[in-house]
Amino acid sequence: MRSRTAGLVAALAALSPLACGGDDGGGTGGLVWAGEPTIIRQADLPRDRVLNGFVRNDSLRQLKLEAKNVRAIDEDGHALKGNATFIRGYVHPLFPPTRPPKGGLPDSELIRLGRVILLEPGKRSHLSVAWRLKPGGKPPVRVDYGFGSLPIPGS
Repeated sequence: MRSRTAGLVAALAALSPLACGGDDGGGTGGLVWAGEPTIIRQADLPRDRVLNGFVRNDSLRQLKLEAKNVRAIDEDGHALKGNATFIRGYVHPLFPPTRPPKGGLPDSELIRLGRVILLEPGKRSHLSVAWRLKPGGKPPVRVDYGFGSLPIPGS
């Protein structure tokens, strides 16, 4: 019995870096940065920032992420006003914004618009997070996505 328990503990310890996100891209909850994300600052919008990068699912299960749950968080745990998307550009919606279909947008449309992503283990996706700093406000240090977070480089 002890050898089985020891074997199980060793197997779980070997898998734990995969389930926790690993060390190469930081983070908690299964996502890690796949490469170094960049932060863009427009000269004529000095308080606005856009973080662009790729995330990888380092967990052992499919992750469902919703852009509405992604927030830039400062060191005090406060969410900054902003938006997120899982696509790299603009996509025209199929439905008028004031007249969505009964029951809401179908999952296929939410995925196409970059509002939702189903990310299989080992796969990656684009992530953009935009925020606006309040005058005198603290910059964000992490991106929270509801059940985990990613560090923001340079913070």
